[in-house]
Amino acid sequence: MVNPYQPYAEIFIARLYRDYGIKTVALHTNWRTRMILEGRLPILRSPAMAGHYMIPRAGLAPIAARLRRRHDVVAVVPHDEGAVSWLARLAQMLDLSWAQPQVLPAFRDKASLKALIARNDPTVRLNAFALVSTPAEVHRWVARNEVGRYVLKPNDGSGNRDVVFFGADSAVADVARHFDVVDGAVIAEEFIGGDEYWVNGQVDSAGTPTVTGIGRYDRRDLNGKPNLEVGASSLATTEPGFAALKSYAEQVLAATGLRRSPFHLEAKIDDRGPCLIEVGARLCGDMLTLAESWQHGQAADLMGAALDGYVSDDSRGPLALDWARYDTHHYSQVNGVSMTRQRLVRVMGVAEVEQVPGFLFWIKQPRSGDTVLRTEDLTEKPWALVISGRDADELQEREAQVRRSLVLVGEDDVGRGLRSRLTLQAARLGKVWSSRPRPYQALALVSEVGAYDS
Repeated sequence: MVNPYQPYAEIFIARLYRDYGIKTVALHTNWRTRMILEGRLPILRSPAMAGHYMIPRAGLAPIAARLRRRHDVVAVVPHDEGAVSWLARLAQMLDLSWAQPQVLPAFRDKASLKALIARNDPTVRLNAFALVSTPAEVHRWVARNEVGRYVLKPNDGSGNRDVVFFGADSAVADVARHFDVVDGAVIAEEFIGGDEYWVNGQVDSAGTPTVTGIGRYDRRDLNGKPNLEVGASSLATTEPGFAALKSYAEQVLAATGLRRSPFHLEAKIDDRGPCLIEVGARLCGDMLTLAESWQHGQAADLMGAALDGYVSDDSRGPLALDWARYDTHHYSQVNGVSMTRQRLVRVMGVAEVEQVPGFLFWIKQPRSGDTVLRTEDLTEKPWALVISGRDADELQEREAQVRRSLVLVGEDDVGRGLRSRLTLQAARLGKVWSSRPRPYQALALVSEVGAYDS
């Protein structure tokens, strides 16, 4: 695993050790991050680990050679978006059967992935897209494709970061400012209207995709961002759009040629039907795979299905999905939004939130001393959690109760004298960044983890 500091990584490490007798080798890309986080996660210093290595500037080749000498590597396990490209290359170097050199690199290259889909299945609906490097290229592309509104974003981006919207009549200077602040390749995409949805699932060893859940994002115009995500809710199989999204996602994933991997697809629905925004070869973020497993019941072990795909080239059979239960067990992700950057002085209402009927788990629980950032993308939310309900009305009522109960008091809200004392105290305790996930927030949902908390 690469940078195994997230809850999914902790769960995977524990289950690999318990269910397969496989120990994990951790690869780290940054010394400072490793020094801060490794000691905070007990499982990274437990018997479930086989070793730790830094990835050198020379890249993965020296690591691959060292792994061959010291370990019998049977799998690579990407637990988040950033790990996919690293481990896809490593799997190829180690001659692992999971390696898919013609497919997996495209999943960290939005333009290449859409081009791959278009070549393999021209009937898949896609919006107009192109790699662009200058404002002049953008305007030529807009004119050539008769695009009225479009989006610019990093070609290898994630988390909704640095996504900017423009119109065909946008000034060259406005477009140029985006290129000044974004590093790397930029993709221009035709804007698609309508609500945005996600589709999650698993692709087996034969390349057959199975959809496991669908939901709708709640995105609003806040903090100068027209698409800031304040939440998301699962979609019942009976709701409009579910069948069309399921069929569309299956067609897209089949066209990619992906095998033995979970997927997380995002699409919009307009008057022409679904259209791909992007798709990742990974689990759904923010631990929502746990909520989706809960929807289908204990037999639907979606984390286990992902692990089986990484470890074995033999499919273990159909997933045990219970769609009748799914339709009576809905959930919503609720995200906090911070209008400014400041240190939290006090957090009130945590106990009340946890008593809200249907509370499932914190994705990120706020604590006094956190430094919250101005929320402009998915990585900067001050808090987030998951609640359940029988239907959309009940979820909406419970979300409102959560937002009424939780109160964050920042330094800007208190007197200057108290602020100076709190600043001194925080300096002694050390800074805690709220954008960093808390360890073990979701692990209470999986009973086996306690055995590895050593």
